[in-house]
Amino acid sequence: MRLNGVGAGSLLCLTLLGALPMGARAQARTHVVIVVGIGGTDQFRKSFHAEASQIYTALVDHGIPKEDITYLGERVDVAPEMISDQSTRANILKVLGEIAQKAGPSDRVLVVLIGHGVDAGEEPEFNVPGPDLTPTDFELAAVAFPTQSLALVLTGSSSGGWVKPLAGPNRIVVAATRSSREQNATQFGEFFAKAVAGEGADLDHDQKVSLLEAFTYAREEVQRYYEENNALLTEHAVLDDNGDGDGSTDAGPQGPDGLLAATFTLGETAAATAQAAGDEELARLYTERDQIQARIDSLRTVRDALSEDDYLQKMEPLLVELGLKNREIKEHGGDN
Repeated sequence: MRLNGVGAGSLLCLTLLGALPMGARAQARTHVVIVVGIGGTDQFRKSFHAEASQIYTALVDHGIPKEDITYLGERVDVAPEMISDQSTRANILKVLGEIAQKAGPSDRVLVVLIGHGVDAGEEPEFNVPGPDLTPTDFELAAVAFPTQSLALVLTGSSSGGWVKPLAGPNRIVVAATRSSREQNATQFGEFFAKAVAGEGADLDHDQKVSLLEAFTYAREEVQRYYEENNALLTEHAVLDDNGDGDGSTDAGPQGPDGLLAATFTLGETAAATAQAAGDEELARLYTERDQIQARIDSLRTVRDALSEDDYLQKMEPLLVELGLKNREIKEHGGDN
């Protein structure tokens, strides 16, 4: 079902966000799996690891505990202090299964695949040591996350072919290419890693980077790269988060794609960080703000179905409520 270009999945996930108990939201954790596939050449091996390590370090700096980040690489000895195991298909699925066993119902899961992809005919493949990883493999693993927000970022070639088979409720799929036929090596991963590190990607200046902001920054920097090198643009990044499987190159906070990605921050949530610091009151305030924001986002998705007066009548009290909650947070020493 779709409503004015917005998938039912987005509406469902936003409703769930607003309905979750405060305690569950405050304790939500972010689990991250970074996978580096086969490089093929020393140049690619070095660049892929550089991107992965930049993402790993940035996420730790953003408040995600190291024990919640798993880095699987082509070779463990490249960085044994970061890389926990080889990036085989079996190990990837094993790690996802382990996360599913311990993840809370409102936790978030981010999977980043860095490497080469190929159009293998029936479905695309991501090149890893041993049997390659396919969308079917990932979909089977994703079934174990029925309520969690699940984001998959594929930074390599032919990644666009993963979007349609993996789209669904409460899922975000980012691909460096718009189809599996774009098979040239990509630049997207380099700029996505820089975005996660916060290098100019915080577009709304709220001191945190969302998945939507990282996507937007990387896509624009890729375009700039090709223009400055006077080269034909051979990769067109897309994002799908409304569940229809039709990735958008121009995803944004007004939809149809981008609404859920705008709420998926690349770091621990403010509520989780506050709770980890032992400030239960600030954690509660952040959670309440998240719930207000979720109601605002949900209303925005159905704006076209309402008259202007009706929309403003519903939106105004929410914005007032959000402003008052932000004031409470600042008075308590938050968002500094």
